[in-house]
Amino acid sequence: MIELYRSADCQECADIEAALKDMVLAHRIIIVAEGQQTDALPAATSLPAIKDEGQIFTGRTEINAHLKELEHLAFEWRKYQSDSCYTNEDNDYCA
Repeated sequence: MIELYRSADCQECADIEAALKDMVLAHRIIIVAEGQQTDALPAATSLPAIKDEGQIFTGRTEINAHLKELEHLAFEWRKYQSDSCYTNEDNDYCA
């Protein structure tokens, strides 16, 4: 599961959280109090941080790149779900 580690008063963190919600991906939000460290992240990991399948993404560039990758994966996944129609010259198929 995707985990977003963020501080409470962080607009960038709120934007990342909103992006995850907009993508409708299963995720968990962990609020880390200022000055506190969580055992789930390596020491001195800067916030915001995304932990996804054991990988940790920090920094605006790295997080934005991962969000774009997640968006692409979600699009591809949903493209082949049962509410799609596929057509070819021989027949149409809608599930």
